[in-house]
Amino acid sequence: MKFGAETVAFWLLGLLNNSVYVIMIAGANDISSGAVGLVYFCAVFPALLVKLSAPYWFHLISYDVRMTVVAVMMTGSYLTVAYGRHMSWQLLGVTFAAFQGGLGEASTLALCSLYDSRRALTLWSSGTGFAGVAGYTWVAVLHLWLGFTFRTTLLLANVTSVAWLFIYHKVLPPPNLEAISQLHTLTSRSESTSDLPQGTTASAADRLAADASLLGLEAESKGRLSRRQKDAADSLASRRETAGSHNSPAWQPNGANGMTRRASWLDLDHAASSEQPSNAALLGDEERGRMSTDGDAATSSRQQRPEDMAWGERLVQTVKLWPYLVPLVAVYFAEYAMQTGTWTAIGFPVTDPAARHRFYAASNWCYQLGVFVSRSSGLAYQATVPVLWLMPALQLLLLLFFMSVAVSHWIYNWVLLAPCLMTGLLGGAVYVNAFTLISRHVDPLMREFSLAAASLGDSLGIAFADVAGVLIQNGKLHMDHNLDTHGFIVF
Repeated sequence: MKFGAETVAFWLLGLLNNSVYVIMIAGANDISSGAVGLVYFCAVFPALLVKLSAPYWFHLISYDVRMTVVAVMMTGSYLTVAYGRHMSWQLLGVTFAAFQGGLGEASTLALCSLYDSRRALTLWSSGTGFAGVAGYTWVAVLHLWLGFTFRTTLLLANVTSVAWLFIYHKVLPPPNLEAISQLHTLTSRSESTSDLPQGTTASAADRLAADASLLGLEAESKGRLSRRQKDAADSLASRRETAGSHNSPAWQPNGANGMTRRASWLDLDHAASSEQPSNAALLGDEERGRMSTDGDAATSSRQQRPEDMAWGERLVQTVKLWPYLVPLVAVYFAEYAMQTGTWTAIGFPVTDPAARHRFYAASNWCYQLGVFVSRSSGLAYQATVPVLWLMPALQLLLLLFFMSVAVSHWIYNWVLLAPCLMTGLLGGAVYVNAFTLISRHVDPLMREFSLAAASLGDSLGIAFADVAGVLIQNGKLHMDHNLDTHGFIVF
């Protein structure tokens, strides 16, 4: 893997975005020792609401604004929890953290579509995977080992909001909009030339549609473009004006200069790789093959731009992502039901609260390790859709396994940490592969929209698991052993 600025930036953005949530959950007992479940509720449902609504308003607000709101919410959550004298104020701070996490995740996933999607998504996923380890380490070192108060621990964590803005504005390079604009021209039907000035060629119409549609130049007055998009768009427009009629053959529509669509793809690959190698793989082999075989049929069908879709059309487009959403919901439901339910009922011996806490801590460290490893594997392995569905099925079997262990103790020793590690491996693998598959299979025009819309899958699964975990924890498992549980919850 080439470690450039783009690689470092997406990894750190993932780390910082999720660390806030983890720090809040790690300090749940300090916030409210008697209502940890309520802390968990406040840490999940605001993010779910953001992700559910994101497809309907993200196109109206620029990345710059959203990323700034994320940083403000980071600071707001730390300060509100640190200085809140009553539990209600502290829970409001946790809500800020959840809102920040949901907004940051959905926005950055969408932002990945403007770069080499698979690389950006993998690095983002890897960073979020390491956030679990980093967040708990932050609290453990400062609060538990060095003896700082939880308030001081939170105040020191404000460095994350400063780092977030610095990385987004100063470290992350602008996207290669030249190559993406070419991609748009080759994958969508040009706007009708009937309303264009006389003498405007089909090739020129394609270029105008590509520049205006994908770069969002027509929406600049609405504030949709970020600073980096505007800079890149201005540079692109300048090159267009300078180039005049001397355009790359890849810009000609199918048949305009005797070239086939396949030849245009080859020219695009050459132009993109020579100008910015890290962004040459804007389309996977599967997409290129599909475009080559579709030919004129694909060109003849008009594709609507995401910013022009009505609410109902946005809902339909989100529902179409079900092959990726269902595995995300299922795998997160299973693993969080294990964490909030079955793992709290295991200990050696089970009647000792300290023993249960030791197993719970160890099981979650193994889980976090598995998540980090598998979320970092996106460039080494790409699952197919059937494999994507197989992994949550295995995760549900692990949930049944741990439920039976908690009840019957038929396997009851530290070897149980192995399936805890597997739980993390499966969960992380579904996350990174679901989004990289979306970036490969979804129409390029809908890629940015789809990545943001699909982000609701994990939060929806966690919400279901929150309810199931309470039922498991307070049900027959604990009644049989007369356990004194406190609802340990971790990321």
